[in-house]
Amino acid sequence: MNPTVKASIILLIFLITLAACKSADFLYTRDGKIECGADGEAIKLINNPNAVNPSFDELVAFISIDTTDTRPYIRSGPNAYVCSDFAEEVHNNAEAVGIRAGWVGIRFSGTEEGHAINVFETTDKGLIYIDCTNGWGSAENDDETRVWDTVAYIEIGRRYGILHIDRVVSSPYDFYTFQYDFYADCEMAWHNYKNMLETYNSEVERYNKEVSGRVFTIGSPEEQRISSWKAELNQQERTLDRLEEELGSYWYESEFSSYTVTDVNIHW
Repeated sequence: MNPTVKASIILLIFLITLAACKSADFLYTRDGKIECGADGEAIKLINNPNAVNPSFDELVAFISIDTTDTRPYIRSGPNAYVCSDFAEEVHNNAEAVGIRAGWVGIRFSGTEEGHAINVFETTDKGLIYIDCTNGWGSAENDDETRVWDTVAYIEIGRRYGILHIDRVVSSPYDFYTFQYDFYADCEMAWHNYKNMLETYNSEVERYNKEVSGRVFTIGSPEEQRISSWKAELNQQERTLDRLEEELGSYWYESEFSSYTVTDVNIHW
């Protein structure tokens, strides 16, 4: 089997600043502004007095069946629906089934825009931040439906990070999985994988160009060189396949992945 060019995909989630409110008296930022949805109306959290903190497995089960992340992200217009709305819906859906949930407003340095996600106080893993905001558009013209449920990694003074929830669930580690350094390690591993992939693809193109239309005599020095080259590329391909299986097929990024978190305001 000849080596083939492989592709990597980064899914970029575009968000919108939390809109200015028309009215109401619900959730407030640190500086007294009202948290609102894309329609300009105040976010309204519907709490269930009987809701309880879930285990991490219970949280994953709920997030996996909740369909909020499948809603289209719409920046403006009569059907506008942005991050604050996603977080409101996830909160209210969780509370409706008896899971205590929080709505989180996040601020960053370097931008006036904010972001909204959810938080859950799990009984076994502590605070878990969940970002279910759907990605803006498809990746590289790919119309395949994707799950946008991610675990958010937040630490004041560090960049905002997200990992697909399946990547978190499949981690062989325990509490380290939920620490920011785990996200940082995953990000570094992904970028190393991307660099390896680019090098491999360049080599494959060079190999295919060199062997195209040529016939090599078995046992000749040139045939041995080409065979050794091909075997090396096939080994690299197996290594990349293993890394892809370990790291996931896609890397999820938020529009705010380059921004440093300055404030996290939780509303229960």
